[in-house]
Amino acid sequence: MTEALTLDRIVDDAAFLSYEHQLHLADVADQLGEHSWQVDLDARVLDLAGQGTLRTTAHLLGSTSEDAGSWLWGWANPSGFSPQVTEVSAQVAEFGRGHGVRELADQQHPLGPDTAARLTDAAKVITGHWTSYSGEAGPGTRVYFLVDAPELALPAPSTPRCLRTIAESLDTGMVHDHRRALASYARMRGLATTNGHDGTPLRLHLPDGEITVTFDHLTRIADLSAHAGPA
Repeated sequence: MTEALTLDRIVDDAAFLSYEHQLHLADVADQLGEHSWQVDLDARVLDLAGQGTLRTTAHLLGSTSEDAGSWLWGWANPSGFSPQVTEVSAQVAEFGRGHGVRELADQQHPLGPDTAARLTDAAKVITGHWTSYSGEAGPGTRVYFLVDAPELALPAPSTPRCLRTIAESLDTGMVHDHRRALASYARMRGLATTNGHDGTPLRLHLPDGEITVTFDHLTRIADLSAHAGPA
């Protein structure tokens, strides 16, 4: 029987690849030095400007308000943004309605510590837009975008970066089903795997090495180790 799709499972599917994309965004932004952001929603453009400019295509995903204590999806924003700029958030809502995931279908949700991060990660795996950016839009208000640019495409997977991605993602507390999250990451990153069942370690094979993952009796990742060298 197929398991019902829940927000937790969708977030697990997204967690590691989402985190790696955010690491890459940080690397690209570091090259700009100190920088600011500007967005033109009519043109669907978000710029990071410093020692140079990174120009991205912007998709309005949602916003948070501390005063209202809620997350509001972009498609439901009363400011009346164009369907083009809110198209991605509407795609998430359609997916949520089709799969009975209310957190993705309802207009807004109570704001918790991880609400924005969880809904953003879910939107990434649903839409295929993997890089997010957020910025303050006023006192107590933050706006969230999914952004695209050629510079934001991930480089080929490497052992050090994948090891860091998995370890730091686990530290965020966002991942519930470690085995599911790892399997999804390996599949989407095009990594071959061996073993990983009946208590045996799982091995991820990368172009420059191998990562060995050991699970505990609750199928949580208990240990990570890496071996450098050609696959």
